[in-house]
Amino acid sequence: MRPIALQPKFVERVWGATSLDPWYPPVDRRIGEVWLSSDDIETSAGLPLGKLTERPEVMGTALPAGRFPILIKFLFTTEKLSVQVHPEDDHAWKHHQQPGKTEMWYVLAAEPDAVIAQGFARETTEAELRRSLADGSAESLLNWWPAAAGQTYFTPARTVHAIGGGLAICEIQQNSDVTYRLWDYGRPRELHVEPSIAVLDWGPAPGPAAPSGRLLAQCPYFATERYCQDGPTLWHSDPERFHLLVVTRGAGLLSWGGELEELRAGQAWLVPAALGRYVVDGTEELEILRVWVPSR
Repeated sequence: MRPIALQPKFVERVWGATSLDPWYPPVDRRIGEVWLSSDDIETSAGLPLGKLTERPEVMGTALPAGRFPILIKFLFTTEKLSVQVHPEDDHAWKHHQQPGKTEMWYVLAAEPDAVIAQGFARETTEAELRRSLADGSAESLLNWWPAAAGQTYFTPARTVHAIGGGLAICEIQQNSDVTYRLWDYGRPRELHVEPSIAVLDWGPAPGPAAPSGRLLAQCPYFATERYCQDGPTLWHSDPERFHLLVVTRGAGLLSWGGELEELRAGQAWLVPAALGRYVVDGTEELEILRVWVPSR
């Protein structure tokens, strides 16, 4: 077995950016999302990622074949994203034949005035929300937080949220693309007011999370740890589950069984469950997020 490189997929968005530095070269269109672990992502194993889920030596003994469980993206914003909400599993499977969407954001970079909204600023009623949608003041009901590099936001399904401009974010989520737009600043895109209201949690949300050591977030769908590597460290795969390594800053080396690959910001690697021992060597301020599916 060997670590598997995941090839990024660049997705245009109206709120995206042309400068993706230092993670990717400049582009001539507005890229809002770089997908790193969707089922159709090409891999160095010669198969799309979704096909690798059929291999227990890759996925691990505790995880079933089928849809790849975790979707990781880099987000690059120059404008506010829509005010939106995602359904939980039961609703999403019933109406969209997809899982729900609980997610977390790790802020990679933020301009001085960048903000993130999470939850309502106070208990809000349906009537109040509908009035704000009619008069264009919906975003004023949200709790807006000053965004800064290094912050983590954990956003369960059913939580109303919005991401402001001037941000680079690593988003880690359930592998689902079910999004309900509640408000979109007058952009000519479809809104989903009734589906949003049907699933909304009407209360506040905690905002930036206080990290617990290396652990940034953990829930039934994913867990994420942050590592800053300076020099070589021996790591081990887990026979029960794969790991994903997301390089968020710096450079380094990944070695196993006498083989060697370079690590650089913007990469994602799938560590197969059966890989065994491997070494991560930070050579230039290397920061890695290690992501996996916890035991349920």
